[in-house]
Amino acid sequence: MKPKRSRKILIAVSIVIIAVLLVPFRFLRYKDGGTAEYGALAYKIVVWNRFTDEGDIYRGTSVYLFPDSLKSIDELWETEKQKA
Repeated sequence: MKPKRSRKILIAVSIVIIAVLLVPFRFLRYKDGGTAEYGALAYKIVVWNRFTDEGDIYRGTSVYLFPDSLKSIDELWETEKQKA
C-alpha cells in the first residue's frame, strides 16, 4: 500500500473507534417518573427524574465513567440516593 492510502485508512479507523467510545445514544427511558439513560462505551449519562420513597421527585443529571458506566440503573440509583 502507498503511505498516503494507509494513513487515510488509519485516520478513518481511528475516527470510527473514537465515535463508538465517545458519541452518546439513548438507551432507555424508564417509567419511574421519566428517567432517561444515554451512553457510550466509555461513559453513561443519567437524567434522573424519579419518584422517591417520601413521595417527592428527585431530579438531576449524573455522569458515570467506566467502569461505573457498566452498572445497572438500580445500582446507580442506590449510590445516587445517598447523595440526595
